[in-house]
Amino acid sequence: MKKFEFIAKSKYFIAGSVLIILLGLMMVFVHGFNMGLDFTGGSLITLEMGKEFKESDIRDAFAKNGVDDIQVTTSGQDEEKTVALVRMQTIEDGNEETDLRIAVINTLKEEYPSASMSSVERVGGVASGEMIQNALLAAAVACVLMLIYITFRFELLSGIAAIVALLHDLFIMLAFMAIFNLTINSTFVAAVLTIFGYSINDTIVVFDRIRENRNRLSRKEFPFEAAANRSIRETMARSINTSLTTLIMISVLYILGVASIKEFSLPIIVGLISGAYSSIFIATPIWSALYDKPFFKKRHRSETNYRKA
Repeated sequence: MKKFEFIAKSKYFIAGSVLIILLGLMMVFVHGFNMGLDFTGGSLITLEMGKEFKESDIRDAFAKNGVDDIQVTTSGQDEEKTVALVRMQTIEDGNEETDLRIAVINTLKEEYPSASMSSVERVGGVASGEMIQNALLAAAVACVLMLIYITFRFELLSGIAAIVALLHDLFIMLAFMAIFNLTINSTFVAAVLTIFGYSINDTIVVFDRIRENRNRLSRKEFPFEAAANRSIRETMARSINTSLTTLIMISVLYILGVASIKEFSLPIIVGLISGAYSSIFIATPIWSALYDKPFFKKRHRSETNYRKA
């Protein structure tokens, strides 16, 4: 990697990301996003299990009766959680839904003899309006504040490049969910906002090294692209090691965690990989490309950040 020209080869890295995003977009046109119950609404079923239970047992009971897409949460006032709240897609045929409830209870009684269904409610997509609006607002405010901060600390071009890298991570995560037809729910929104904070931190580290090198290196020997390449090489080990240690922890959560943890950790895994990739191969090349534009070159002709050779 000592002689690898990251900026000169950036078109290949950007092309790879564009291909993934286009593939995801194609899958959106084919079958759309698989929106979870948080967005579509459904039936909320309260199960009295009579004793402490495993979420996997409830999921298996529904799966044996043809329902795979459910959300299970535990409830109860004692240390032992004995009540399960199950959200599933509403079945329009009342008789079919009644038959399903009876079949599920009979299946559960094999392991939990006291199991019963205490209530069934139909609920709307509580997140479909307000949550999506709040999530988009939070992401927009975060991007604006990060742009202001990075512009103040570095310059406007670096702020633009950082925001483009964040959008890259968002589109990659959405493409992954579309390609594999994974469920998008409130945990995915939380994962995206988490990755926004993680990815921008990696990008700031690279940008900070670029600023240091621009201040101390000879302008004649190290023009912007050369200083950027050197900065990426100097921070790459740190970026990879940080991302790898976090990735190992999240992967363990995915492997050993319950279904709700898996739904959160899988997008995080994708986002961690995308965030590390964009910090190294996307953000800095975009900054360099903007820096070399004639419109911005005029602004930098009088630059004194480099020492003269």
